[in-house]
Amino acid sequence: MTLEEFIDYIEKRTTPHTFREPGRASLSELFRKYPEELLLECVDIGIKQYFHYDNQGTLTKESVATFLDKLGGIAYNKSRNPIDQELNHIKHYCQKSYPYWNDTQGDDVLYRYVQALRSAGWNEKRILQDLQKEVKHVCQTSRNWTQWSDTMDGWINDIYNWNKQDDITIDQSGTILPSALFDNLSSNIQKVCKQINASYEKNLYDCTAVMMRRLLEGLLVLMFQNFNLESEITENNGWHSALDKIIKKAIQNPAFTLSANTKRDMPLFKDIGNYSAHKIWYNSTKQDIEPHILQYRVVIEELMHKAHLK
Repeated sequence: MTLEEFIDYIEKRTTPHTFREPGRASLSELFRKYPEELLLECVDIGIKQYFHYDNQGTLTKESVATFLDKLGGIAYNKSRNPIDQELNHIKHYCQKSYPYWNDTQGDDVLYRYVQALRSAGWNEKRILQDLQKEVKHVCQTSRNWTQWSDTMDGWINDIYNWNKQDDITIDQSGTILPSALFDNLSSNIQKVCKQINASYEKNLYDCTAVMMRRLLEGLLVLMFQNFNLESEITENNGWHSALDKIIKKAIQNPAFTLSANTKRDMPLFKDIGNYSAHKIWYNSTKQDIEPHILQYRVVIEELMHKAHLK
Protein backbone atom coordinates (compact mmCIF):
# COMPACT_ATOMS: atom_id res chain seq x y z
CA MET A 1 0.00 0.00 0.00
CA THR A 2 1.32 3.44 -0.96
CA LEU A 3 0.79 6.62 1.06
CA GLU A 4 -1.84 7.81 -1.39
CA GLU A 5 -3.67 4.51 -1.14
CA PHE A 6 -3.57 4.78 2.66
CA ILE A 7 -5.03 8.30 2.61
CA ASP A 8 -7.64 7.22 0.07
CA TYR A 9 -8.56 4.27 2.32
CA ILE A 10 -9.31 6.70 5.16
CA GLU A 11 -11.04 9.34 3.06
CA LYS A 12 -13.51 6.75 1.76
CA ARG A 13 -14.55 6.37 5.41
CA THR A 14 -14.62 10.09 6.18
CA THR A 15 -16.91 11.03 3.27
CA PRO A 16 -17.95 13.79 2.70
CA HIS A 17 -14.83 15.13 4.40
CA THR A 18 -11.34 15.06 2.91
CA PHE A 19 -7.96 16.03 4.32
CA ARG A 20 -6.13 19.22 3.51
CA GLU A 21 -2.35 19.58 3.54
CA PRO A 22 -1.84 19.59 7.36
CA GLY A 23 -3.98 16.46 7.72
CA ARG A 24 -2.23 14.70 4.85
CA ALA A 25 1.14 15.60 6.39
CA SER A 26 0.06 14.08 9.69
CA LEU A 27 -1.04 10.87 7.96
CA SER A 28 2.23 10.81 6.00
CA GLU A 29 4.21 10.91 9.23
CA LEU A 30 2.18 8.03 10.68
CA PHE A 31 2.61 6.04 7.46
CA ARG A 32 6.37 6.51 7.74
CA LYS A 33 6.58 5.46 11.41
CA TYR A 34 4.23 2.47 11.69
CA PRO A 35 3.54 -0.78 9.79
CA GLU A 36 0.62 -0.83 7.38
CA GLU A 37 -1.25 -3.60 9.20
CA LEU A 38 -1.01 -1.75 12.51
CA LEU A 39 -2.24 1.51 10.97
CA LEU A 40 -5.26 -0.13 9.37
CA GLU A 41 -6.19 -1.66 12.73
CA CYS A 42 -5.79 1.75 14.39
CA VAL A 43 -8.02 3.40 11.78
CA ASP A 44 -10.79 0.93 12.60
CA ILE A 45 -10.35 1.56 16.32
CA GLY A 46 -10.42 5.34 15.81
CA ILE A 47 -13.57 5.15 13.68
CA LYS A 48 -15.40 3.16 16.35
CA GLN A 49 -14.32 5.47 19.15
CA TYR A 50 -14.51 8.93 17.63
CA PHE A 51 -16.87 9.09 14.62
CA HIS A 52 -20.17 10.86 15.36
CA TYR A 53 -23.10 11.68 13.08
CA ASP A 54 -25.58 14.55 13.02
CA ASN A 55 -29.36 14.24 12.95
CA GLN A 56 -29.28 13.69 9.18
CA GLY A 57 -26.84 10.81 9.56
CA THR A 58 -23.91 12.79 8.16
CA LEU A 59 -20.47 12.30 9.67
CA THR A 60 -19.52 15.46 11.58
CA LYS A 61 -16.43 17.45 10.67
CA GLU A 62 -15.52 17.81 14.34
CA SER A 63 -15.44 14.03 14.90
CA VAL A 64 -13.20 13.55 11.86
CA ALA A 65 -10.82 16.16 13.27
CA THR A 66 -10.83 14.36 16.63
CA PHE A 67 -10.23 11.04 14.88
CA LEU A 68 -7.20 12.45 13.05
CA ASP A 69 -5.87 14.02 16.24
CA LYS A 70 -6.18 10.74 18.18
CA LEU A 71 -4.90 8.38 15.47
CA GLY A 72 -1.24 8.90 16.34
CA GLY A 73 -1.86 8.12 20.00
CA ILE A 74 -3.75 4.96 19.10
CA ALA A 75 -0.87 3.84 16.89
CA TYR A 76 1.66 4.58 19.62
CA ASN A 77 -0.25 2.60 22.24
CA LYS A 78 -0.85 -0.35 19.89
CA SER A 79 2.86 -0.46 19.01
CA ARG A 80 3.87 -0.90 22.63
CA ASN A 81 4.46 -4.35 24.07
CA PRO A 82 1.40 -6.10 25.59
CA ILE A 83 2.43 -5.41 29.18
CA ASP A 84 2.83 -1.68 28.55
CA GLN A 85 -0.54 -1.66 26.78
CA GLU A 86 -2.19 -3.35 29.75
CA LEU A 87 -0.56 -0.93 32.20
CA ASN A 88 -1.96 1.92 30.14
CA HIS A 89 -5.46 0.39 30.29
CA ILE A 90 -5.14 0.01 34.06
CA LYS A 91 -4.15 3.65 34.48
CA HIS A 92 -7.04 4.90 32.33
CA TYR A 93 -9.52 2.74 34.24
CA CYS A 94 -8.32 4.08 37.59
CA GLN A 95 -8.26 7.68 36.36
CA LYS A 96 -11.91 7.41 35.36
CA SER A 97 -13.02 5.41 38.42
CA TYR A 98 -11.42 7.28 41.35
CA PRO A 99 -12.10 10.86 42.47
CA TYR A 100 -8.32 11.41 42.69
CA TRP A 101 -5.44 9.77 40.85
CA ASN A 102 -1.73 10.60 41.13
CA ASP A 103 -0.40 9.86 37.66
CA THR A 104 3.30 10.02 38.53
CA GLN A 105 3.02 7.83 41.61
CA GLY A 106 0.63 5.48 39.80
CA ASP A 107 3.23 4.94 37.05
CA ASP A 108 5.83 4.25 39.74
CA VAL A 109 3.65 1.72 41.58
CA LEU A 110 2.84 -0.21 38.40
CA TYR A 111 6.47 -0.15 37.25
CA ARG A 112 7.69 -1.47 40.61
CA TYR A 113 5.01 -4.17 40.60
CA VAL A 114 6.03 -5.50 37.19
CA GLN A 115 9.73 -5.34 38.12
CA ALA A 116 9.01 -7.27 41.33
CA LEU A 117 7.30 -10.05 39.36
CA ARG A 118 10.21 -10.17 36.92
CA SER A 119 12.67 -10.43 39.80
CA ALA A 120 10.63 -13.37 41.10
CA GLY A 121 11.23 -15.20 37.82
CA TRP A 122 7.84 -14.65 36.16
CA ASN A 123 7.81 -14.59 32.37
CA GLU A 124 6.07 -11.90 30.33
CA LYS A 125 3.02 -14.03 29.58
CA ARG A 126 2.39 -14.78 33.24
CA ILE A 127 2.87 -11.12 34.21
CA LEU A 128 0.37 -10.04 31.57
CA GLN A 129 -2.17 -12.57 32.82
CA ASP A 130 -1.68 -11.31 36.38
CA LEU A 131 -2.26 -7.70 35.30
CA GLN A 132 -5.41 -8.66 33.39
CA LYS A 133 -6.79 -10.74 36.24
CA GLU A 134 -5.45 -9.86 39.69
CA VAL A 135 -4.53 -6.18 39.26
CA LYS A 136 -7.73 -5.52 37.34
CA HIS A 137 -9.68 -7.00 40.25
CA VAL A 138 -7.90 -4.66 42.68
CA CYS A 139 -8.78 -1.70 40.44
CA GLN A 140 -12.43 -2.72 40.37
CA THR A 141 -12.76 -3.35 44.12
CA SER A 142 -10.75 -0.39 45.44
CA ARG A 143 -12.82 2.66 46.27
CA ASN A 144 -10.10 5.28 45.86
CA TRP A 145 -6.44 6.02 45.11
CA THR A 146 -5.32 5.37 48.69
CA GLN A 147 -6.87 1.91 48.89
CA TRP A 148 -5.51 0.96 45.47
CA SER A 149 -1.96 2.20 46.09
CA ASP A 150 -1.80 0.69 49.60
CA THR A 151 -2.91 -2.69 48.24
CA MET A 152 -0.40 -2.60 45.39
CA ASP A 153 2.47 -1.54 47.68
CA GLY A 154 1.59 -4.42 50.00
CA TRP A 155 1.70 -6.86 47.09
CA ILE A 156 5.08 -5.52 45.96
CA ASN A 157 6.52 -6.08 49.43
CA ASP A 158 5.05 -9.58 49.54
CA ILE A 159 6.62 -10.46 46.18
CA TYR A 160 10.10 -9.41 47.28
CA ASN A 161 9.64 -11.45 50.45
CA TRP A 162 9.06 -14.55 48.30
CA ASN A 163 12.75 -14.63 47.49
CA LYS A 164 14.04 -14.01 51.00
CA GLN A 165 15.48 -16.87 53.00
CA ASP A 166 12.89 -18.37 55.35
CA ASP A 167 13.52 -17.98 59.04
CA ILE A 168 12.72 -21.69 59.35
CA THR A 169 14.02 -24.14 56.77
CA ILE A 170 11.54 -26.77 55.64
CA ASP A 171 13.37 -30.04 56.20
CA GLN A 172 12.18 -32.67 53.76
CA SER A 173 13.58 -35.64 51.85
CA GLY A 174 11.45 -35.69 48.73
CA THR A 175 9.34 -38.63 49.84
CA ILE A 176 6.30 -37.74 47.72
CA LEU A 177 7.70 -35.19 45.26
CA PRO A 178 11.43 -35.46 44.45
CA SER A 179 13.29 -32.18 44.94
CA ALA A 180 14.53 -32.32 41.35
CA LEU A 181 10.92 -31.96 40.23
CA PHE A 182 10.43 -28.51 41.77
CA ASP A 183 13.87 -27.05 42.55
CA ASN A 184 13.84 -24.69 39.54
CA LEU A 185 10.25 -23.48 40.01
CA SER A 186 9.03 -20.27 41.68
CA SER A 187 9.57 -20.08 45.43
CA ASN A 188 5.87 -20.28 46.33
CA ILE A 189 5.42 -23.56 44.43
CA GLN A 190 8.65 -24.90 45.94
CA LYS A 191 7.31 -24.19 49.43
CA VAL A 192 4.07 -26.05 48.77
CA CYS A 193 5.99 -29.07 47.44
CA LYS A 194 8.33 -29.03 50.44
CA GLN A 195 5.41 -28.81 52.85
CA ILE A 196 3.79 -31.83 51.20
CA ASN A 197 6.96 -33.87 51.73
CA ALA A 198 7.75 -32.53 55.20
CA SER A 199 4.26 -33.06 56.61
CA TYR A 200 4.16 -36.63 55.27
CA GLU A 201 7.60 -37.41 56.72
CA LYS A 202 6.48 -35.98 60.11
CA ASN A 203 3.28 -38.09 60.09
CA LEU A 204 1.03 -35.02 59.66
CA TYR A 205 -1.20 -36.72 57.15
CA ASP A 206 -4.15 -34.31 57.21
CA CYS A 207 -1.69 -31.52 56.43
CA THR A 208 -0.25 -33.61 53.61
CA ALA A 209 -3.66 -34.28 52.06
CA VAL A 210 -4.71 -30.62 52.16
CA MET A 211 -1.43 -29.41 50.65
CA MET A 212 -1.59 -32.08 47.93
CA ARG A 213 -5.02 -30.76 47.00
CA ARG A 214 -3.75 -27.17 47.04
CA LEU A 215 -0.90 -27.93 44.65
CA LEU A 216 -3.24 -29.81 42.32
CA GLU A 217 -5.65 -26.87 42.18
CA GLY A 218 -2.90 -24.29 41.71
CA LEU A 219 -1.34 -26.15 38.80
CA LEU A 220 -4.70 -26.62 37.12
CA VAL A 221 -5.34 -22.87 37.27
CA LEU A 222 -1.88 -22.17 35.85
CA MET A 223 -2.57 -24.66 33.06
CA PHE A 224 -5.79 -22.89 32.09
CA GLN A 225 -3.92 -19.57 32.17
CA ASN A 226 -1.14 -20.95 29.98
CA PHE A 227 -3.70 -21.99 27.35
CA ASN A 228 -5.49 -18.62 27.61
CA LEU A 229 -8.59 -20.43 28.85
CA GLU A 230 -8.89 -19.03 32.37
CA SER A 231 -12.30 -17.55 31.55
CA GLU A 232 -13.67 -21.10 31.39
CA ILE A 233 -13.01 -21.54 35.14
CA THR A 234 -13.90 -18.00 36.24
CA GLU A 235 -17.31 -17.28 37.74
CA ASN A 236 -19.32 -14.08 37.27
CA ASN A 237 -17.94 -12.70 40.55
CA GLY A 238 -14.40 -12.87 39.15
CA TRP A 239 -13.22 -15.77 41.33
CA HIS A 240 -12.24 -19.24 40.19
CA SER A 241 -14.69 -22.10 40.15
CA ALA A 242 -14.66 -24.87 42.74
CA LEU A 243 -11.98 -27.50 42.22
CA ASP A 244 -14.55 -30.13 41.25
CA LYS A 245 -15.70 -27.96 38.37
CA ILE A 246 -12.13 -27.09 37.34
CA ILE A 247 -11.23 -30.77 37.15
CA LYS A 248 -14.29 -31.56 35.03
CA LYS A 249 -13.44 -28.71 32.64
CA ALA A 250 -9.83 -29.94 32.39
CA ILE A 251 -10.90 -33.49 31.65
CA GLN A 252 -13.45 -32.43 29.02
CA ASN A 253 -11.23 -29.93 27.15
CA PRO A 254 -9.35 -31.65 24.31
CA ALA A 255 -6.84 -28.78 24.10
CA PHE A 256 -5.02 -30.08 27.18
CA THR A 257 -4.58 -33.65 25.88
CA LEU A 258 -4.33 -34.94 29.44
CA SER A 259 -3.34 -38.57 29.89
CA ALA A 260 -5.92 -41.14 30.90
CA ASN A 261 -4.16 -41.70 34.23
CA THR A 262 -4.26 -38.00 35.13
CA LYS A 263 -7.94 -37.72 34.19
CA ARG A 264 -8.68 -40.75 36.37
CA ASP A 265 -6.58 -39.75 39.40
CA MET A 266 -7.25 -36.01 39.82
CA PRO A 267 -10.66 -36.53 41.50
CA LEU A 268 -9.04 -38.91 44.00
CA PHE A 269 -6.59 -36.30 45.28
CA LYS A 270 -9.32 -33.69 45.38
CA ASP A 271 -11.39 -36.00 47.61
CA ILE A 272 -8.48 -36.88 49.90
CA GLY A 273 -7.80 -33.19 50.46
CA ASN A 274 -11.47 -32.33 50.92
CA TYR A 275 -11.92 -35.01 53.59
CA SER A 276 -9.01 -33.70 55.63
CA ALA A 277 -10.11 -30.08 55.23
CA HIS A 278 -13.86 -30.41 55.78
CA LYS A 279 -14.82 -33.70 57.51
CA ILE A 280 -14.65 -33.05 61.24
CA TRP A 281 -14.87 -36.76 62.05
CA TYR A 282 -12.15 -37.78 59.60
CA ASN A 283 -8.39 -37.98 60.03
CA SER A 284 -6.13 -38.99 57.19
CA THR A 285 -3.69 -41.83 57.77
CA LYS A 286 -0.54 -43.02 56.08
CA GLN A 287 -2.53 -45.79 54.43
CA ASP A 288 -4.78 -43.18 52.78
CA ILE A 289 -1.83 -41.54 51.04
CA GLU A 290 1.05 -44.01 50.64
CA PRO A 291 -0.57 -46.27 48.00
CA HIS A 292 -1.14 -43.24 45.75
CA ILE A 293 2.24 -41.47 45.93
CA LEU A 294 3.39 -42.60 42.48
CA GLN A 295 0.09 -41.63 40.85
CA TYR A 296 0.23 -38.22 42.53
CA ARG A 297 3.74 -37.54 41.31
CA VAL A 298 2.73 -38.50 37.75
CA VAL A 299 -0.29 -36.16 37.86
CA ILE A 300 1.71 -33.25 39.27
CA GLU A 301 4.58 -33.64 36.82
CA GLU A 302 2.20 -33.71 33.86
CA LEU A 303 0.36 -30.60 35.08
CA MET A 304 3.67 -28.77 35.58
CA HIS A 305 4.46 -29.37 31.93
CA LYS A 306 0.95 -28.38 30.80
CA ALA A 307 1.25 -25.17 32.85
CA HIS A 308 4.56 -24.51 31.05
CA LEU A 309 6.50 -24.47 34.32
CA LYS A 310 8.93 -27.04 33.00
